[in-house]
Amino acid sequence: MSALQAANQAIRRPCDRCRQRKSRCVREPGQQKCVRCTLHRHECTYLQGPVPRRRPDRQHSPSRSEELGPNGLSPSPPVGQASDSASPSRLNGTLGLEPHLHSTYIGPASYHEPTLLDLKSSTAQANQDVGQPRRVNQSSAFITLPDKSSASETQRISDLDQIEASIQPFGPALVKVYFQIVHPLYPILDKGVFLEKYARSYREFSPPLLAAVYLVALDWRLFDRALTKATRVPDTALLEDLAMRTMNDDMKRAKLSTLQAGLLLLQRVRSTSTTLPSQLLALGQSLGVHVDCSDWTVPEWEKSLRRRLAWALYMHDKWGAIVHGRPSLIPVQIDNGNFSDWDVGPCTWADFPEATDHENEDIQGIVDAGLGRAAFIQLIELTKIFSEIVATFCSVGATKKGGLLSQIGTTGTMGLAKPLVMRLREWHSTLPDNLQLGTTYSHRLSTNGPLHLSHMAAELTIHRALLRTLSADTPPALRSTIRAAARARLASAMKLIESLQPEHTQSFWGFSAASQVAMIGSFAGLLWATSAETEEAVEFVNQLERLRWALQMRASAAPFLHEALRMLDDEVGDLVAIRTATAVDYMPTWG
Repeated sequence: MSALQAANQAIRRPCDRCRQRKSRCVREPGQQKCVRCTLHRHECTYLQGPVPRRRPDRQHSPSRSEELGPNGLSPSPPVGQASDSASPSRLNGTLGLEPHLHSTYIGPASYHEPTLLDLKSSTAQANQDVGQPRRVNQSSAFITLPDKSSASETQRISDLDQIEASIQPFGPALVKVYFQIVHPLYPILDKGVFLEKYARSYREFSPPLLAAVYLVALDWRLFDRALTKATRVPDTALLEDLAMRTMNDDMKRAKLSTLQAGLLLLQRVRSTSTTLPSQLLALGQSLGVHVDCSDWTVPEWEKSLRRRLAWALYMHDKWGAIVHGRPSLIPVQIDNGNFSDWDVGPCTWADFPEATDHENEDIQGIVDAGLGRAAFIQLIELTKIFSEIVATFCSVGATKKGGLLSQIGTTGTMGLAKPLVMRLREWHSTLPDNLQLGTTYSHRLSTNGPLHLSHMAAELTIHRALLRTLSADTPPALRSTIRAAARARLASAMKLIESLQPEHTQSFWGFSAASQVAMIGSFAGLLWATSAETEEAVEFVNQLERLRWALQMRASAAPFLHEALRMLDDEVGDLVAIRTATAVDYMPTWG
């Protein structure tokens, strides 16, 4: 066989890697490698022969209902795309990911009667323009609707084309950067599904999700040579406007991709939306992510994705208390299975199927994907403790005049704090060595910084509550004990910030990191404002300047630290100007 014949034959069949993954092999004209192998820098070979085809068994041929799928609708390709029998294979049977369909969870309090849903199936299939019921287990059901009833498909394609045009020709490079740096620490996408769809066409995505992936990845464009050398930088302001506009439109036909897009948009430091978090929680409930899906009739990979998404939403809701100061919308006691409205199974290693599917890719990544998954799971457990801390010490009922904390006083507050402090200490002591802050690896970004900063923020929340209970009537010995412990925590927090290396700061930190850093400054400010001695007050002024310097040395390369520096200046101002005044005439102010 001549080289030309071999090349032509290779073009007609998938490469070895795509054949093993059973995914469509797409090779652009004039390119030696297919899109997938180019994206992951693999060899693109055609050494393996085709798998022999088996003659179909007529006794097991699919029925018409199976061909139509579980909702009675034939999957159709996106506008401008050819039908591909392989393209919808992983999406068949999914709930919230099906092309041109969206589903809404039916809760127990809904006017719908779940017992009657099965009687509606035949009527609904006869009229595909109305909602079709779908039962996923004995107690959970959804209503599935066609997208065309809520949004324009033509508009969706137009939005996608505009998004893609705004970042051309850097789309594949940005996707690669996203999965190398962001995804290992924030695994809210199914990597296999996303890359398979992207290899076929960007038009297969929802516009806000595609824009969100590009936006988040742009913060790490220096890690790709093509993006570094580019003379034209994509307009992030335009891309963000497109993302938010299409997000509002996508909510009319909400899918899991809508929730994914919203969570990613909220991770960006420059995002200023204050109502989107509550919208996303309501959206997540309409998609049923708050319900245990372990026995649902959906693919196993979607169950894993739903659990990861649910816990990502949970963490955003809880740590949002530091960012926005608003109460959590998810109940505190989530482990009470008999009464809780949060019935999500624990996130375990089994919920990361790509750990084996993409093992070779992870080994060569900028971030150790295994450590990223471990950090994600550990952060969930830490967030559960933080949720109880906020509910105990920061609720309106506890902090109001005459509320719980003022009723029980400093001694009673210490009694509430001790078990939570012990849980935080136990969590920290059980972290494996590879998740310790000082553990870094050559040519790898560290996954550990966000874990330890979040732990510090949880500790400071407790100590801040204790400081606020101090009054002129507090016994001197008790006051001294509380303030000494608070000073020790402030010293630990300062050491943490000063220990951050480029391997830490250049990693993905998430939406609450800037507020957590700023909290260290406000904590020092609280200690300063409640100091009884001039010398002690000056010490905390010096600590604030030390923190400001540490941030200035790191902020230029880390957007979240730059934002934290701005927040610190807004919160405490310039206390250096007060240093002389404090040395001459200082009187403490008690809350």
